[in-house]
Amino acid sequence: MTSHLEQKNQHHSRTTMDAERPLRVLIIYYSRTGTTKKLAKVLAEMLNADLAEIRCDRYRPGIFRYLRAGYDSVRIKLPPIRFPPMAPHDYDLVLIGGPVWTSYPALPLRSFLAHPPGLPPRIGLFLTYGGHSDPVVAFEAMAASLSQPVAERLAVKAQHVADGSYVTAARAFAEVLSKVYRDGFKV
Repeated sequence: MTSHLEQKNQHHSRTTMDAERPLRVLIIYYSRTGTTKKLAKVLAEMLNADLAEIRCDRYRPGIFRYLRAGYDSVRIKLPPIRFPPMAPHDYDLVLIGGPVWTSYPALPLRSFLAHPPGLPPRIGLFLTYGGHSDPVVAFEAMAASLSQPVAERLAVKAQHVADGSYVTAARAFAEVLSKVYRDGFKV
């Protein structure tokens, strides 16, 4: 039989171990052209995270598929997607990201958000966008699809990914997430 003091010490040990355990992060992303993929990989390196790519054959690179993506996005025609068999709920934090199309998250990302696998209580969002698309509306649409609050958000212009200047913003985002985790996700 375990005494109350032993139980308290065991609980304290678990809590201390959990606080010292590294943050387990999963990054789920969709990328049609590779821009968001580049950002996701840098974030994964900074956070020592696992990557899970949402795949969609309907919107591969090419001008006709680009036009189809824009047309489908305006019509909100959600495409079939493929997602690796993973258990996102086993992670401390899941980051979900993709490009902005016609002011909203890319359709494959919206397909994922329509039926996400079990997610942990802590979610972060990241988006890449061109100069003509405001990420605020896309973030609002993503947050509305989730049944939980969003911890942090990062928006990066595609041109900043292309010229490499996005790394500073990615590093700041990763540092905020790490600090929030060390503080017990109390923001």
